[in-house]
Amino acid sequence: MHSHRGSWDWLAATAVVLALLTLTNCSRPTPDTPASTSPASMGPTQEHRIRFSSVAKQTGIDFRYQNGEALWLVAMIESNGGGVGWIDFDRDGRWDLFLPGGGQLTSERRPIMVANGLFRQTTQQGFAPAAEQAGVEAGVCYSFGVAVGDYDADGFPDLFITGYGGQQLLRNLGDGTFEDATALSGFSHHGWSSSAAWFDAENDGDLDLYIAHYGIWSPETDKRCSNGSGELDRCAPADYVGESDELWINQGDGRFEDRSEDVKTFSYRGIGVIACDFDHDGDTDLYVSNDEDPNVLFDNQLEEQLAGSKRDTQNHQQFKEVGATSGTALGSRSIVDGSMGLALGDFDGNLKPDLMVTNYQNEYCELYLNQGKQYFTLGTRSSGLMALGQAVVGWGTAFGDLDLDGDEDLLVIAGHTSRKPIKSSNLQKPYLLENKDRKRLVSCGESTGEFFRQVHAGRGMAIADYDNDGDLDFAVSMIEQPMELLRNDTPKGNYLIVDLVGLRSNRDAIGAWLELELQEESPEGANRLEPSSSSRKLLKHRFAGGSYASSHASSLHLGLGNTTRINRLTVHWPGGKIETITDLLPNRRILVIESAERAD
Repeated sequence: MHSHRGSWDWLAATAVVLALLTLTNCSRPTPDTPASTSPASMGPTQEHRIRFSSVAKQTGIDFRYQNGEALWLVAMIESNGGGVGWIDFDRDGRWDLFLPGGGQLTSERRPIMVANGLFRQTTQQGFAPAAEQAGVEAGVCYSFGVAVGDYDADGFPDLFITGYGGQQLLRNLGDGTFEDATALSGFSHHGWSSSAAWFDAENDGDLDLYIAHYGIWSPETDKRCSNGSGELDRCAPADYVGESDELWINQGDGRFEDRSEDVKTFSYRGIGVIACDFDHDGDTDLYVSNDEDPNVLFDNQLEEQLAGSKRDTQNHQQFKEVGATSGTALGSRSIVDGSMGLALGDFDGNLKPDLMVTNYQNEYCELYLNQGKQYFTLGTRSSGLMALGQAVVGWGTAFGDLDLDGDEDLLVIAGHTSRKPIKSSNLQKPYLLENKDRKRLVSCGESTGEFFRQVHAGRGMAIADYDNDGDLDFAVSMIEQPMELLRNDTPKGNYLIVDLVGLRSNRDAIGAWLELELQEESPEGANRLEPSSSSRKLLKHRFAGGSYASSHASSLHLGLGNTTRINRLTVHWPGGKIETITDLLPNRRILVIESAERAD
């Protein structure tokens, strides 16, 4: 949608300072086992009420991720592609877009750095190139991912870039430019890092960093492989040894301490990471998707350590790996998958965050339904997600209420890593699945816009309401194809957008979550308060990471359907503090600032 609504307004509330802003509105040879070639859908292509338009070119964004595949070296490093990151780097209230550039390869397979992209949004809802002026154009690595977070808590979001041959921390100076703070920070790894997520591991108010690593690769160790038909193609993950991930703890002075020993139990081929308080215990957990290795869930047990003297805090492990016991290590096939992208949202409406993991060909995109206390059940079959089939090689993904009806729909971006896949195709269609009654996901992508009827070399994806009209749009990075921006043109519904600012918590409020109690319309249609028994609730988490190598916009976006009044907004801050605001109107963007009092 791109219509305007309302005007600016300011209100105050008890418990927190509240400013309400009413908006102006992985590669491997492909096995020979059969694979479905198309997902179940609505049937013959017909226009759907959810509509997206491709607008990158008309808004001034011209950028493509490069991987060097033109030389046909079939190097392993070419496979994974890059992400995208939404960032309001100049704090003007409009979302800007950062894009890792990737890299080229010499004939000896040695990486050549490629310029990154930064596009600043203008007042006309167009974008202008800003990478050179902002000082973020020059890269130090064959880049893959971007993690956006305000690690120095100065109010201006910073950038961390993953890749091969180095990592880069770009500190936002607040004047429209960035400085390279990599050397001071201590980040020094020169292997293959895939994705990263900022989070507050210790609830001390500043952001720490988890970095997922893929495998041990170099130009000297790159192998020559073939597919099932004997043709030259990229190698399988099993041809390369995995590498342990990194954990860095913020010291508060620009430097980070390497605590990677805390998570080095496993040397897997990591691709995605997401940071979220999965069990609602007040500290932030981590989930890592791995390529042909078990996925891992690190339960942050910080709050248990702080609970009392009965626990031996010196010998107690803060991050306990519970992937197997939680039911999230494997999928429907009960063997390891080639996992890539991660989506988080309350699909089934039980007020707990569920996980969706995109996987490789001949595997399923898997849905893990959160039952509480770090226990999940598989919802892949019951939700209809299996109907996507097994030809899909999924990457960037996100839950989001795309039609503003009060439930979480699903986006999946796809593209094969094999140049010559068997019983599939290198270029693939993306998918949009509509949530039906919080029970089923129904594919309707081809009827929602031209982008969903075309095939792409899709990789990273991130969502944002970039045009400030109240609905969710998204940006997509593709290998050696122009990136795309998809504007949501769905008929309007009611919504609420919440920006959180932590004071005692980390400033980005990563690890927080919201509960909304909505006022249902009375049978007579009157706009009056109903008894609490007739209200319903929505849940939204402030998480970091997710999708593939990308950063979603930090605002929390909730579709409200026909609801015209919000009875109660409850904010659960990291560390356990709970604050409540009552009697809100929809169709606003609000800023909620944590109070300075300690949690009880």
